[in-house]
Amino acid sequence: MISGKTLAEILPEDLYKRLKGHLDYVKLMIPSWMQDENRGLYSEYLFKAITGNWEKKRPVWVMLMINSLTESDIRSTGIPVLDLWLAREASRLGKRSGAVERVEEQCLPLNGLNGSQVR
Repeated sequence: MISGKTLAEILPEDLYKRLKGHLDYVKLMIPSWMQDENRGLYSEYLFKAITGNWEKKRPVWVMLMINSLTESDIRSTGIPVLDLWLAREASRLGKRSGAVERVEEQCLPLNGLNGSQVR
């Protein structure tokens, strides 16, 4: 975060309240968006895993977090994305696999944005 500030200190008050209200709404809705076998404790865990420490994240990361908190994205939780499917398939076939980029390299473009570029 910018100089150790929280989002509440950076965002306009009305926007921060709307964001907090939206997250409260999503938290209530996630159980109804999930398949029966994944409801309950898992829905609480999923919400915390996605939103954990959100008030201390940079605005660009919060924007990406909000974009991933949709009904369709929550419903597809548990369906492996291509990278995961390929890694599992390589493992099943006894093949070697590795990363093309490090996490730091993937995050560099977004972490390099300044506040005016995110607004």
